[in-house]
Amino acid sequence: MGWPRPVLILAARTVAGSLLASVLSVIGIGVAWGLFVFFGAAAHATLLTLFAAGAGIGAGVGGYIAWLRFDHVPSWQGHLGTVLALSLAGAGGAWGGFQFGASQEVACCTGPAITPITYTALGATAAANVLATAIGVIHEMNLGRRWFAFRTVAAGPAFGASRDERHTPH
Repeated sequence: MGWPRPVLILAARTVAGSLLASVLSVIGIGVAWGLFVFFGAAAHATLLTLFAAGAGIGAGVGGYIAWLRFDHVPSWQGHLGTVLALSLAGAGGAWGGFQFGASQEVACCTGPAITPITYTALGATAAANVLATAIGVIHEMNLGRRWFAFRTVAAGPAFGASRDERHTPH
């Protein structure tokens, strides 16, 4: 009887991650386009790299926000490492999505129904969300957990806390 709640939470976080990652991925592509235009870059490879990086960062942040837990507070290194891993996965997925979209066959005299940039956003979203889901599931299984439930603010000796009590994680 205890399995429906974790499955529903997993599904809700995955859907929220997909939505946030796709929206922020498209915003990242827009920011990348703006950087490309306003800084006067001319190389096509630069544009593609900016698209992949922008989509990857956006998708990584979106996936991270969806899986952010408020009952456990990691260190800032934990936050940064997770966002970096998700962004790198998103950038790899964006690059793969673009390569897939660019290789789609186009019929004579018409454009593709789905552009390679759309595949870029979809690839970034999928890759970042798969990694975010895996990290979330591993965290729920308590494998390698080094996070502490809401670290207490270190009280000074004036409040009656000894040195050992202030630094002991709960």
